[in-house]
Amino acid sequence: MPEAVSQTVKRGAFDPSKAYAAQEGTTFFNDGREIELLHFVYSHPKLDSIRGSPESVLDAIDEYARTRKYLMNVGEDKGRIVCDLIAEVKPKTMVELGGYVGYSSILFGAAVRAAGGSRYYSLEMNPEFAAVIMALVDLAGLSDVVKVVIGPSDVSIARLYESAALTHIGLLFLDHYKPAYTTDLKLCEELKLITPGSVLAADNVIKPGNPPYLEYVRRSVDEKRKHLGVSTNGGGLPGKTVDQYKDKTGFGQMKLSQSRGNPNLIYESRLVESFEPTGVPQCGRAYENHGTPGAAGMPWPHSLTQHLILLLHKAEFRIPSSKMAEPFFYSHIPKNILLILLSLMFLPTTAIIAITSLVINYVSKTPEQGRFKESSAPKTILVTGVSMAKGLAIARLLARETPHRIIGADTEPLLFTSPGRYSQSIVKFYRLSSPRPGDPKPYLDSLLSVMRKEEVHLWISCSSVIGAVEDGEVMVMAEKEFGKDRFKAVQFDSETVKRFHEKDTFIDYIKSLELPVPESYRCTSVEEVTILLNQGREKAKRFIMKPIGVNDKARGKMMTLLPLDSEEATSSYLTALDISKSSPFLLQEYITGEEYCTHSLVVRGDVKAFVACPSSDMLMHYSATPPGSALSMKMLEFTTRVAERGGEDFTGHLSFDFLVQGRGEEARLSPIECNPRTHTAVILFQHTPEVAHAYLSVFGHNLDSKLKQDKGSSDIVAPATPDYNVYWIGHDLVTLLIIPVVTWIGGIRSTEETKHSLRTFWHHLLHWRDGTWALWDPVPFFALYHVYWPARFVECIFKNRKWSRINVSTTKMFEC
Repeated sequence: MPEAVSQTVKRGAFDPSKAYAAQEGTTFFNDGREIELLHFVYSHPKLDSIRGSPESVLDAIDEYARTRKYLMNVGEDKGRIVCDLIAEVKPKTMVELGGYVGYSSILFGAAVRAAGGSRYYSLEMNPEFAAVIMALVDLAGLSDVVKVVIGPSDVSIARLYESAALTHIGLLFLDHYKPAYTTDLKLCEELKLITPGSVLAADNVIKPGNPPYLEYVRRSVDEKRKHLGVSTNGGGLPGKTVDQYKDKTGFGQMKLSQSRGNPNLIYESRLVESFEPTGVPQCGRAYENHGTPGAAGMPWPHSLTQHLILLLHKAEFRIPSSKMAEPFFYSHIPKNILLILLSLMFLPTTAIIAITSLVINYVSKTPEQGRFKESSAPKTILVTGVSMAKGLAIARLLARETPHRIIGADTEPLLFTSPGRYSQSIVKFYRLSSPRPGDPKPYLDSLLSVMRKEEVHLWISCSSVIGAVEDGEVMVMAEKEFGKDRFKAVQFDSETVKRFHEKDTFIDYIKSLELPVPESYRCTSVEEVTILLNQGREKAKRFIMKPIGVNDKARGKMMTLLPLDSEEATSSYLTALDISKSSPFLLQEYITGEEYCTHSLVVRGDVKAFVACPSSDMLMHYSATPPGSALSMKMLEFTTRVAERGGEDFTGHLSFDFLVQGRGEEARLSPIECNPRTHTAVILFQHTPEVAHAYLSVFGHNLDSKLKQDKGSSDIVAPATPDYNVYWIGHDLVTLLIIPVVTWIGGIRSTEETKHSLRTFWHHLLHWRDGTWALWDPVPFFALYHVYWPARFVECIFKNRKWSRINVSTTKMFEC
């Protein structure tokens, strides 16, 4: 990559009436003036009106600096530039390195809060300065947002990271000890606190100057790799700059971080001219942006592009001019063999646990089925998709909490390997034919055959995405054959499934309800996409491409931000997607924000059960958002509005993916996808008996009245309190324990990153619950890890089927 071009944003005129007092030679801080400032503000005649007002506190600080003594604050002019940046980026968490007396903490902390952020960390080396910051922040009424951390910046960063208080930095402001700019940035990169989407603003990079920092952010990936491990402790900086703060602040004893950084992150630089608070022009406020350029007013100063996809789930390394050898265990044969051996290694332990559980259940003779046996005559309920955790969870819940007969069915790639087949919650299991593109008849016939043979009264569909439309067709055929009075289904018809499943028709439908949606376009050719990207480029917009149909290979490239650095790179990327009329894509505006997923049960247009949770990589970790929170209520309101529009015939599972910008009542939802089928988040209801009644409400309000004793039928069921976070130990064992340790031993992963992974693994093991394990029903857990997955890995070896990742909860393998 060529060296970044330093474009300059011109400044306006400075107002001389707002100039600070001039600097007094070399002694212009840490001579008592900081404490003097504190007394000045707290003895101010307008103290009562100042209290609780960030603007008034800043005015008081400015007043002291203009009429008494100079203060080395960021000042109004430079502060406005960063505040504009905050309003554009909307960081959830912002960190400043070097707080001094708290001017920037108050100015930027208030801006972060106004932009919907939740935390502003001010890292200050000097404990006296930190005390002044805390006193003034408290006076400004920002103590709930601004947190002051005392100590060397690298130590403070590491401590915040290790305590999990700091997991990502949306915006980083560097204005502290100049030799620490580069080393602290490298530390944040290595800890993955700075990632694509993060923005950096670095002060004083031209005056007094910081050549090592500028050199680092302008290097290409290959150049950074050549300099890995090279110390930058003050090298290339003027001696005055290095020595200036040693005696007065304790920086002389500071041990600068020796982090290697992340050489695969690159930057484009832009300098913004501004003024010191004294009115002296300063050319040199540098910004680095890891992601989308700003849209209005302030152009992004440093634009970062990600050139490496994380090791754990990708074997693709996007490095400009050099290839990085992937670890051997990512190769096809070794990874399958190693996972088979891992299963064999834990086989005795899992077998002992499962057998012990079965013995305990037999001896205790605790009835696990039919909690309300006297409520009604037993009916036959068919649950499909019981190989997956979501289908198994529903079958278990109905078996435990109702007197009804539960039948299980699912496709089964290899005979006798389905985990659901061995569950005590089902009385019989049927193997279904797999849906095939262009030939759904075998699947439809096998499912209808089960319904006829078992005289099914209720069908709850939990099938995968590949059978979503076919399940809609089965529902229509079954209702026609068996009659709506005798047969019920928790499944939308095929037309409804298509409307919500296809990304373009979903966006169009939500727009018709006058609900907000991101800018989206259906594209069937590279030329269409190119024209739209050129139009978006004029508005500084970025986009991502999403396959409209099922396309596992394209899904892995969905988060690539477009356009790329050059027209050639963009064209090459788009061509590789094979966009056509038969394989259309959705070009969707890239929106920053936290992603959430939801799951709901809808019966005749009414939402009966609802849960929302943060999205996670591969959706292998689930933690319910508090049902009474403003954010959860907003997502429920959205879901309810869509469900009500569906009317009396609208019955099924409905799940949405949202991007959320802002917090609380100010949160803004952008729906990006819909899954008109069961979401794995239903696993969060596994300890909520009321959901059983919610499903049985499809028969009418008089059935199973005993189930209504805890909640009225009109209530929307939320996960029981206390609820439990859910994970899958097989997934975490590999991704959070084994791979981190092996890659750390091989020198690929840092010690801090490895420690973080290990802490997360043990926390999940001790405090979370496995999504497949159940003490009263242990065999599916055993079958999942010692029958199903080993058999699939053996199949992959002999049939040379290559895969990039697997989803333990859905038993899905993503082939490549």
